[in-house]
Amino acid sequence: MGIDRLSTKALPHDEWLAVRRRGIGGSDTPVVVLGERHPFRTPRQLWEEKTGRSPDVEETPAMRRGTVLEPVVADLYREVTGRKLRRVNAVLQHPEHDWMLGNVDREIVAARPDDGPGVLEIKCPGLRVFAQCRREGIPDYYQLQMQHYLAVTGRKWGAFAVFSAERWDLLHFDVERDDELIDLIVERDAAFWELVKSGTPPESAEELTKVDIPPLQTDMELVRIESDAWRNAVDEYRMAKEILDEAKELESVAKERLQNLMELHGAAVAEGWGLRVYYREQAGRMTFDHKAFAKANPDLDLSPWFRQGKPSRPFKPYFLKEERVHE
Repeated sequence: MGIDRLSTKALPHDEWLAVRRRGIGGSDTPVVVLGERHPFRTPRQLWEEKTGRSPDVEETPAMRRGTVLEPVVADLYREVTGRKLRRVNAVLQHPEHDWMLGNVDREIVAARPDDGPGVLEIKCPGLRVFAQCRREGIPDYYQLQMQHYLAVTGRKWGAFAVFSAERWDLLHFDVERDDELIDLIVERDAAFWELVKSGTPPESAEELTKVDIPPLQTDMELVRIESDAWRNAVDEYRMAKEILDEAKELESVAKERLQNLMELHGAAVAEGWGLRVYYREQAGRMTFDHKAFAKANPDLDLSPWFRQGKPSRPFKPYFLKEERVHE
């Protein structure tokens, strides 16, 4: 599934704004979904901008700061993480919803081979918001913007680089794709875009605010551990990971050979040399489509049937670029 690109290379600012008016962008989605809870704009203001009833938002000092610092933060992120970045000189379009646009800061390449490229979102807030991000986690309007970009690009993951120029401090971490939240985003954005196309102002933001996104806890108080015990554990983990990856590759090749031999013999069940293999078609697993049920029964309160899972503490290691170890 390809991604449509509207080139913005060397495009004047007023023409770039005209492109943005052709759809819902990443910074627009939080306004649509959060409604009056959005800290900077309301759905009515956004609707007036999209329909040309109000002038384009002039560039503020905060916006200018983000534009000027973006390449600086990208270079710093590249240096700290060892990841390769690529500039995207285009406004991207969702392959199915052409009104859904994305102007991503950078694409992350060759960082997580199993997941493909990622989306990097660079933020340069003031001290208050930066401190809030460090203390409470990433705010919901940042999260919604990222998930919007993941929807447009089809990527599985993204990353934030949140930078404080005053403190010269960088917070960075990965974010996984949330398909349930993306479904909500597409639904709300589509409804809002219909209001834009029909020229119908949003009468109330009430129905746009029925979403509660908990803060994305970042645990960004990074602790440096330089002990020999940590180094030895890292070396052991790295070696184990390499052995495991090689074993998975060997397993995949052997599995494919067994499947080919069974197909050659027309066997659904085969046995030999101490191994029995079942390789036959079976009916798909029956699942309950709770989202479709909730949509078909909007008046039903389904909360009593939801179960809260046990707390978890995922272990997500990422190897950074090789560092020179001083003996």
